[in-house]
Amino acid sequence: TGLGDMLIKLGLKYDTEDAIEFVDGLFNRIKHVVYDESVNLAMEKGTFPAYDPVQHFQSPFIHTLHPALLDRIQAHGLRNVALLTVPPVGSGAALAGVTSGIEPIFDLSYIRRSESLSQETFKVFHPLVREYVQHAGITGEEDLPPFFVTAHQIQPDMRVRMQAAIQKHIDHSISSTVNLPEDVPFEEVERIYFLGWKLGCKGMTVYRAGSRENILTALTEKKKPSLSTGSKEALESGAAVPTPSPGAIGVSGVASGTQAAAVEAVRSSPRPRPKVTTGRTERIETPRGRIYVVVNEDEIGLCEVFVHSFDVEAEAIGRLASLAVRAGVDPREVIEQLWRVQSKEVAMDRSSDGTVVRVTTIAQAVALGLGRALYGDGFRPDKEFPRADVLPDPGIRSRQERLLFDGRAAVPQRAALDGDGDLTGGVTANGLPLEFVGICPDCGSTLIHQNGCATCRSCGYAKC
Repeated sequence: TGLGDMLIKLGLKYDTEDAIEFVDGLFNRIKHVVYDESVNLAMEKGTFPAYDPVQHFQSPFIHTLHPALLDRIQAHGLRNVALLTVPPVGSGAALAGVTSGIEPIFDLSYIRRSESLSQETFKVFHPLVREYVQHAGITGEEDLPPFFVTAHQIQPDMRVRMQAAIQKHIDHSISSTVNLPEDVPFEEVERIYFLGWKLGCKGMTVYRAGSRENILTALTEKKKPSLSTGSKEALESGAAVPTPSPGAIGVSGVASGTQAAAVEAVRSSPRPRPKVTTGRTERIETPRGRIYVVVNEDEIGLCEVFVHSFDVEAEAIGRLASLAVRAGVDPREVIEQLWRVQSKEVAMDRSSDGTVVRVTTIAQAVALGLGRALYGDGFRPDKEFPRADVLPDPGIRSRQERLLFDGRAAVPQRAALDGDGDLTGGVTANGLPLEFVGICPDCGSTLIHQNGCATCRSCGYAKC
């Protein structure tokens, strides 16, 4: 990290041939130093367990090393499976007061939003800018020398060439962003990605100014007033955009009887819930712990979703999903939107047929429960993103089938108690214990009568 600051201190403008040539030599030196040290560690502690000299020497990257170093690797191996990468280091770089990763200065001064502390925005001057202004005695940012170049001033091709020069000496990948103006055409974005591929970059990010909200914002980026869809279409067609007169929109939010009728026409009320529904309850692992997703159907299709969890927001997800499907929203749309809610936490859930799915949020767990109810236990939204337009139509059919439980007796038996008073057997033809007394309010499992109290054997809840 801090590459942009180093170039400024050396008087090298980031987007020049001299800067690219210098950085190329610098990272070549870093590459040789760390690989040589990995050989030393291999001599001391042995190679990493999966080291295969034949496979390793088939890598084109290895052959960019000096022949003398290659001889050492051939003789002693490597201690490390990988040595070099360039992470984004965003918050860490901000804390250290330096440029992030291999990025240039984002802006001489910029607006940053605190996500974790004050939740406020504040102006930040780059430390090197402040230091230079004080040292050189200049009056303002406009008097800085040209090597104080920012991310928004650098030509995209030079950003790609700088990353490509570094990638030659990095055995893993690089985090780097090409900043583009708001009016950049699609073809230019396509050309930049293709250039990065041709020059050997493993990956890159292209960011168009204004395409996302609540991120690092340059002071040079000015917010534009937003237009409604209708206004945008009118401007594109050259038609005049009507301006409402003062007081035209009142409490009701509509300006005329015609508009009110149009709004009323698109309103939709959810169909009423029938007295009896059929469904399934599934336990799903999430990063926040186990939840129990209940998916019920009526004669039309999915009609409600209950989510039993210690996380209170889980209930809100279930309520909104239920409201959507009863209002006629295609359940595939609900699955897609819920699966889009992701986090950096991961839990692994295994379905009853052994299919393992990565789950990162409770919303994704609800989407998984809905998908399994519609498409079976082999549903894999983490393998292929569940877009509503590609998911097959589940159709109107009887999706719920009676589950078979471990070959337990289909004939009712008398429950037996062991020495501790625990229920040891006895189930009805429906697979429920004879002492079934209700549903657990905490996890949704079966309550049984045990030791004189309604008890849940799944989560430990006791009514007493």
